[in-house]
Amino acid sequence: MNWRALLKPSAKYSVLALLIVGIVVGAVGFFATQQTLHATSTDAFCMTCHAGHSLKDEVLESPHGANSAGIVVQCQQCHIAQEPFNYLVKKIVVSKDIIGYLTIDGFETQEWLEENRKEQAELARNYLRSIDSSTCQNCHNRIYEDPSPEMKKMAVRMHAMNFKKAPEDRKTCIDCHKGVAHPYPKN
Repeated sequence: MNWRALLKPSAKYSVLALLIVGIVVGAVGFFATQQTLHATSTDAFCMTCHAGHSLKDEVLESPHGANSAGIVVQCQQCHIAQEPFNYLVKKIVVSKDIIGYLTIDGFETQEWLEENRKEQAELARNYLRSIDSSTCQNCHNRIYEDPSPEMKKMAVRMHAMNFKKAPEDRKTCIDCHKGVAHPYPKN
């Protein structure tokens, strides 16, 4: 088969039939992709590889799991950007972690987590910086305009001072709020 054959009208099928088949295949592919992306963005899915780690308990003991509002943050709310392009990029990048899970001896153990916590925390921090902590801002979207009455005066002032800076000079959430869901390693 040559390339010209691909551009010729089909003698067997009408253009309309080919168009309908293309739309159906495209729609099925699109919805299958959406369902796969959604299914792989749940705490249950995350815990299939991280079951032996203390990560879920750390969140439950943190302000993101034990708070007066009764809100428990899910893994994907912090670790996967919600903007469509960044979401897709992160899902592609994270898919390589399956290889690590299958090939790294002891990956699913707490010992592995403790040995690699610093490196993993740096990767998470760099990711959050790269997306300007947009995952934080999805929930804390009114931090500058309407700070919570529970916020200390110093925190309100610090956020206000940061907001007054030019966007390229502002700190992002993770620069000041390390360890809000998982303990940040000291060394």
